[in-house]
Amino acid sequence: MPRVSVIIPTYRARDSLPVALASVAAAGLPPDEVEVVLAPDDGDGYDGLPDYGLRLVRCAAHHVASGAGAARNRALARARGRLVAFLDADDTWEAGYLAALVPLAQVHGVAFGCTRVLHGGRALMHLPGREREWLEIADLGTGASFHPVMARALAGPFRSVPSQDVLHAAEALSAAGGHAPLAATHYNLHLHPRSATADRGFALRVQGAYARIQREIEMGRTGVRTEHRRAVCAAFQAKSRLNSAYMREGRARSFYEFLRDDCATGEGQWLTAGSPR
Repeated sequence: MPRVSVIIPTYRARDSLPVALASVAAAGLPPDEVEVVLAPDDGDGYDGLPDYGLRLVRCAAHHVASGAGAARNRALARARGRLVAFLDADDTWEAGYLAALVPLAQVHGVAFGCTRVLHGGRALMHLPGREREWLEIADLGTGASFHPVMARALAGPFRSVPSQDVLHAAEALSAAGGHAPLAATHYNLHLHPRSATADRGFALRVQGAYARIQREIEMGRTGVRTEHRRAVCAAFQAKSRLNSAYMREGRARSFYEFLRDDCATGEGQWLTAGSPR
């Protein structure tokens, strides 16, 4: 029985996936304690990949463009670890990532690393940005994605809407009591021309998703606890305001370049390119 199941949805990820898998192998746990569950969403079986000594579990490969949420749900259904961790196929983890987060998740049920946004291999920003020991629900409104390592029993399901990973992180924080430990390690979010946030049409789609998610939260149709619903809705409202500003003023920049350039003032001081650690 693996200690941790790493959930990776895959869509046109042949080029980036080997690098993501190498970062899992360097995450600080013995390979026999980790399984990687790949959920193809492009009809590719992803055979012939380097496994770096890891156990690779592949979900059925006939699904095409069902969405990241549906792919993650298929991977969760195959996961056997008592803990699950989430990694996108075009992102990486900092060395020692699981070694830092697994002990915290075993104690608290949920733990997070910081998010480092990389553009062309260089750090664009670190979020939440200040030296912190806990991640709060309000941090989800900063425009960043945060990816939990958490008890399998608390994970999922994901929705089939844009920003479903942010809602899942909110549900995880709510399950942990509204905050969770934040370790001094990084999830590396790699920007590239095919990134969803590089698509100007994505901003329009996600704006509608924010409103839909808030309605679902208010109606009690999510895993957000009653006492946290107002705070989670406020976080999505903050994300909506940032997204609206990006659609007005973003011009040719990516969303994260816009955040760095236009929001790093006042309370936006967390949007700095220097490491918070």
